[in-house]
Amino acid sequence: MAVCKFEGNSDMYGLGIRLGYYFQWYGAIFAAWLAPSEVRGLRFTIDAFVSASFLALIILTAGDIKSLEPAETYIVLLLMFGAYLALIPIYIWRILTACDPYWDPSRYPLVRYSALSANLSFILLIGVLVYQYWFWFNRVPDLNQYNCQQYGFVLGQVRLNSKASVVLNALMYFMIGLICLYLLLLKVRAIAGRPDPMERRKKRKMSRRHLATHIELLRNMDTWFKIVVALAVTVATELTISWNEIKGVNNLSSAGQTIPFIIGLFALIRIFYVYLFKSDENSGSEYSYYADSDPLLDRDLPPRMGEVRHRGGGPTRPMAARVGGRGIRHPLPDSRLPRPAYLTRDLHR
Repeated sequence: MAVCKFEGNSDMYGLGIRLGYYFQWYGAIFAAWLAPSEVRGLRFTIDAFVSASFLALIILTAGDIKSLEPAETYIVLLLMFGAYLALIPIYIWRILTACDPYWDPSRYPLVRYSALSANLSFILLIGVLVYQYWFWFNRVPDLNQYNCQQYGFVLGQVRLNSKASVVLNALMYFMIGLICLYLLLLKVRAIAGRPDPMERRKKRKMSRRHLATHIELLRNMDTWFKIVVALAVTVATELTISWNEIKGVNNLSSAGQTIPFIIGLFALIRIFYVYLFKSDENSGSEYSYYADSDPLLDRDLPPRMGEVRHRGGGPTRPMAARVGGRGIRHPLPDSRLPRPAYLTRDLHR
């Protein structure tokens, strides 16, 4: 059966919009290592892009359900949901490790988001997820009445309305739905003052060097999961446009394309500018993970360089070590670095 050739809606997924998404996805991944202070701004911009696309999609759907072809809606949903799909490999890994938080790649983030940002992003995820369910169980079956075919991506070219495509996508988004329910349960338990059940696991004793290696391993895993998912979504989006022979969505000739393209490009350029020419003032404090706050690790570890203990045995306050004008971004300091003299005094006396 022939392909359903049609003129695409460049205002929803034109080349400039797609490149804007791609630049920000990869920028947020690499900024966590190169310029941590830029990550929160990038995450806010990504959420703003998703919110704008989702609002436009809702308006088009409410006005005329057939204003967008199913393949077009599929592409828009790929762009909106691309950043969230990294949850799938992370939670598959968690299942394979029996949900042991010690092996959770997301437990030691390079950058911790604020509670407000995380909750707003979670609400947006729920909204887009509900639309995904409607799309796969209500809109995609309309293709059975077409006398032509539209294609999607499931590790290759498949008919969008084929059983394999519908079942696999439904299972994938059903899994994300379960993840959202689990996260919502944790939020409710936290509000009720009940501890995370995972924190009852047996604590582990380890050397500081072992802990540093373990945290670095999990952070690398988290980064590679996100890179692989971002590459897969990029390939799926571009191949879907090519397979369906969609016209009019591969140029930057309008303001609606150049604006998101420039925003995404400049966000990416700024990451390398900050990394190369500006010291990241926050890289040693709020943007680093400190093991003392982890209830799964033994508390008998010796004090680390750059840590000042308050009088009376209160909480510790990390201080960013400076080497060559640039903050140390590693979660634990390098043992080869000299210990500053002003940090050797016992502040408890």
